[in-house]
Amino acid sequence: MKFLITGSKGLLGSEFDRIIENDKLSLSRQELDITAFENVYKVVKEYKPDIIINCSAISNVDYCEVNQNVAFLVNAIGVENLLKCAIEFNIFLVHFSTDYVFDGNKKEPYKISDIPNPINVYGKSKLKGEEIILNSGYEKYLIIRTSWLFGNGKSSLVDKIISLSKNEIIYMTEQISNPTYAKDLAIKVLDMIKKGYFGLFHLTGSLSVSRYELARFILEKIGYKGKIVKVDSFPSIAKRPNYSALNNFPLEPLRDYKTAILEFLRY
Repeated sequence: MKFLITGSKGLLGSEFDRIIENDKLSLSRQELDITAFENVYKVVKEYKPDIIINCSAISNVDYCEVNQNVAFLVNAIGVENLLKCAIEFNIFLVHFSTDYVFDGNKKEPYKISDIPNPINVYGKSKLKGEEIILNSGYEKYLIIRTSWLFGNGKSSLVDKIISLSKNEIIYMTEQISNPTYAKDLAIKVLDMIKKGYFGLFHLTGSLSVSRYELARFILEKIGYKGKIVKVDSFPSIAKRPNYSALNNFPLEPLRDYKTAILEFLRY
């Protein structure tokens, strides 16, 4: 199988690029702007991939809130461009979405059957990308909703928490979701492709945790001696769902965050 990986320098794209050793074309957002249909069409027509793995996205939640047009251009129109090419050339399309398609008002993990209701532009733009695929009638796709990705490639929640360790006092909210190791996610998705999965799925780490408890775990492991203070919320441009844990059924969840973070920290 030949793979086309978009957003190959990002947190998740870099994992696919590392794991898939042969028969791949890995392009960063700078190398392939998925919002330009002509460019996407040219690459797909010339390379003729069997599978497109789309890791291109605008995921900075506050940036999306003040740059709505850019958010929808990349997270929705870009997806539509890839889908059009997938349909024309009969290519399997893999796309990633987010727990932020939900409003956070539920008290138990969100199921695939739960109705999305995003409360910020980021979530709305990602939901629109989902809907473009789901409403197309095309069946050769895999949409994966995941949450709180961490790993190598670029700054993630875990990296941000570690970067705060120079402070004597750290403030963390009680927002809850599932930390997910990008390496584990990429390995599982490739296995799902191999086994013929298609449709919409939730796939995250097995344990949900608050940002406060996550910070306590990480900072303890790196020897932080300061104070961690629990707060209700931070002043921010965009709203965040208070609770966005995902129910992985019918899939088995990935490793719990504690095990995965210890590996990530190379303990």
